[in-house]
Amino acid sequence: MVKAKEYTCIGCPIGCPLQLVHKGSKITEISGYECDRGAKYAKQEFTDPRRELSTTVEILGAHWKRLPVKVTGPIEKGRILEAARKIHTLQVKAPVKLGQVLIAGFLGTKGIDVVACRSMEISG
Repeated sequence: MVKAKEYTCIGCPIGCPLQLVHKGSKITEISGYECDRGAKYAKQEFTDPRRELSTTVEILGAHWKRLPVKVTGPIEKGRILEAARKIHTLQVKAPVKLGQVLIAGFLGTKGIDVVACRSMEISG
């Protein structure tokens, strides 16, 4: 049975309305995009949707109580809640440097880490 899914592309500021036609797991047509990013986005969103994740964690001994962090690569959309919960259990101690790896191989994915998004010195 042929079905269609609709997406709004996030590859650039245009936000093209995309339509992906598929038969089961096979994509038969992608339309509505104005640049190559649209087709790539629709295919990725259909076959393996992933998301970026940024949040904050508790930091001890710094002037501020929260440290902004991010995951260095997209993670599976279905694991976002699990990822956020795991990150929120993290507690770090000052000092921390921008880009410092706080969790390596996040969710068992080699090359995907949780890193600090700013430096924080010891409060004094």
